[in-house]
Order: sequence, then C-alpha cells, then structure tokens
Amino acid sequence: MRILKINSEIEKAISEIITYELKNPAITGIISVTKVDTTNDLEYCKVYISIFTPNGDKEEVFNQIKHSAGFIRKELCNKVDLRKVPYLTFYLDDSFEYGNKIESKLDEIEKSRKEMENGNK
Repeated sequence: MRILKINSEIEKAISEIITYELKNPAITGIISVTKVDTTNDLEYCKVYISIFTPNGDKEEVFNQIKHSAGFIRKELCNKVDLRKVPYLTFYLDDSFEYGNKIESKLDEIEKSRKEMENGNK
C-alpha cells in the first residue's frame, strides 16, 4: 500500500517538473506521465510518459526528457519527502496511440459489415 502512495506522489511531482520546470525549448507538446513503477527498496523508478507533439517529432522530445533525468531526479528530491530518491528510467507509453489504432480498425470492420448488410438487402 505504501508503494502505491509513493508512486502517486512521484508521478504527480514528475508531471509538475516536466510541465513547469524543464526549460528545454526542444521539449514541446503535451507530455503526460501515465504510470510510475517504483521498486520496493526505492532504488529504481520506471516512468512511463505519453507525448503528443504538433510537429510529430515525439522521439526527439522523448530523448530530451531522458537526457534531463538527472535534473528531474534532483528536483524530485525537493518535492517528495523520501529517505532515498530512486534513479529514474523513462519509457515511452504508446498505449493511447495503440488504442486509437484498434478503435480505428474496429470502426472499419463495423463500416464494412454495414455495407455488406445493405448490399444483401
């Protein structure tokens, strides 16, 4: 139960740091921290982020965030009261895009099914 609360606090703090404190002009678009998974010993933390960029250069934004991991961890020390602040590893979360792709395919199937029904009448 304790680790869930820690994950929640870390997720909130990292979201604020990325949104308000990173001053890198290459980090643009809408960036969401979708999940945080911290080990029980607080040694490591996996941070899953979702990125929506207007120019579509998601990989570059992701690389800039990974490059800023040290700064983010340092700021995390100031925001979250933990005896040990974990090392951060960032992962790109494409689940939203994957969900949209599946939804699009299902819409195509439904449209095709309706066209076949209308053609058989």
